[in-house]
Amino acid sequence: MKPYVLPAVLIAAATALSACSSAATSTTGSSSPAAPATTAAAAAASTTTANPASPVALKEDGSSLLYPFLQDVVAPLHQQFSNITLQPAPGGSGKGISDAISGNVTFGGSDAYLSAGQLAQNQGLMNIPVVVSGQAVNYNLPGVKGLKLTGDILAKIYLGKITKWNDPAIAALNSGLSLPASTIVPIRRVDSSGDTFLFTGLLSATNSQWGGANGPQFGTTVTWPAVSGELTANGNPGMVQTCKATPGCIAYVGVSAEADAQTAGLGEALLQNKDGNFLLPTQATLAAAASAVASSVPSNLAVSLIYQPGANTYPIANFEYIIVKSHQADAATAQAVRTFLDWVMSPTGGSQASLLAKEVFVALPPSVVTKAQAAVAQITG
Repeated sequence: MKPYVLPAVLIAAATALSACSSAATSTTGSSSPAAPATTAAAAAASTTTANPASPVALKEDGSSLLYPFLQDVVAPLHQQFSNITLQPAPGGSGKGISDAISGNVTFGGSDAYLSAGQLAQNQGLMNIPVVVSGQAVNYNLPGVKGLKLTGDILAKIYLGKITKWNDPAIAALNSGLSLPASTIVPIRRVDSSGDTFLFTGLLSATNSQWGGANGPQFGTTVTWPAVSGELTANGNPGMVQTCKATPGCIAYVGVSAEADAQTAGLGEALLQNKDGNFLLPTQATLAAAASAVASSVPSNLAVSLIYQPGANTYPIANFEYIIVKSHQADAATAQAVRTFLDWVMSPTGGSQASLLAKEVFVALPPSVVTKAQAAVAQITG
């Protein structure tokens, strides 16, 4: 297959970023001779994306939200690039991040971006967004459809302040629904989870106690307030199954598992967004959230899509990230990583409409793709 070379503007961006990094780490007064300038040909060679000359296995683990999508792209990726085999596994975003740092995998999958502190502590580690995703809130209340909830009410449920489904705060949002007097059973993730990062991000944005200095705040793991009757589960499949088995439950579930939640008979709540509208996570509402931040994505590509403004913006959306080292073990692995990342963002590759729709995912905005490709061009081996 003819190699595809990243556009010159992306090569230039990557070269400029690399030069800035070198300048920042140089020693004043060094007598070492200056390195020769990188030629355009050398830059092009280092950023080629193509089928490697020898087989490369790309090992990934992490986000259970991203995992079904990565399973979907294994076959079409290998069909187009016969020497690249993607080997995804679940385990939670926290595991994906830690395994990417330790080198146990080629890269990790995460719903959570790396903080500035994590990036500073792990030089060469990169956040590469590949698709747009989101999270649903499900419940087990047979006969109750179209339930409306707010981030503030969800926070109060997980704080133990709202304990009954017919609580006045919930009833006020849902006139016309017959809400039972049954106890609410909150379910949360027990593993280090990007879904927890997203869910607690909404709670932090909408409830001052949760997001305050002494509150749980947000992260892949948080100190959850003790709530009577609460349950824990591992991964999105565990959240669905635990909620299915627990009348009165409420659970946060990544959209890639929402078909399973529907099959399990769980209800899907409409969540209030920043503009006051109640929405479900759909490709349209997730795309609106991505568009709201597209022009302000920083160079390290770490940005929150939680509770963004906009009439049609769903409040729990996110970029799905590949956490990867900029320097790989060898040139073939680096080429395979670059090729996979470039392909998975492409509308004729991993981000083709049929693959995205299957998991209720959305393609990255074009301006974000451009920034992500510039970062991908820095990966060498």
